[in-house]
Amino acid sequence: MRGILASKSRELTPRAAAAHTEAKDRTADTERRAKAIRQKLDRLDDAYLFAQAIDLKSYERQRDKLREELTLTQIDHHAEATDELDVQGILAFAERVLPRAADLWVQASLNHKQRLQQLFLPEGLAFDGNRFNPTAATAPFFEYLAPGQSAEEGVVSREGIEPSTRRLRVCCSAN
Repeated sequence: MRGILASKSRELTPRAAAAHTEAKDRTADTERRAKAIRQKLDRLDDAYLFAQAIDLKSYERQRDKLREELTLTQIDHHAEATDELDVQGILAFAERVLPRAADLWVQASLNHKQRLQQLFLPEGLAFDGNRFNPTAATAPFFEYLAPGQSAEEGVVSREGIEPSTRRLRVCCSAN
């Protein structure tokens, strides 16, 4: 398990760093957009309150439009900030915790045992009358850790696809 986690961690680290940088850039962009909208709201207030350049109806319509835009931008900002999670920290935590799952189980309270069971066996255990059998479903995390297919495993071998007769082999063969 440790070897698999370590190799997945090395595989994910560059991608995680790139994703983290992209998320930070998107977060900064949404912060800039929110700041620009706030400045527009301030100018709108100034135009209505001090310069009296616009009427009440126009002011309210523009104010509501800008507030809606600001709210949507704040929602985007929250979503982008959530994407900034420290993936490397999560992987380091997984490397420490997962190999010690049995120790965690022994020392856990009932509530924590139920949470661990939900993590490792989302559909629980089946009892066939004689023993407990894990269900086929596992947490998505473990599906990701399963050994990946190599490029050659997903491809059908060339032999057996092309016709076996000599005449067709000469006409159709890619070789």
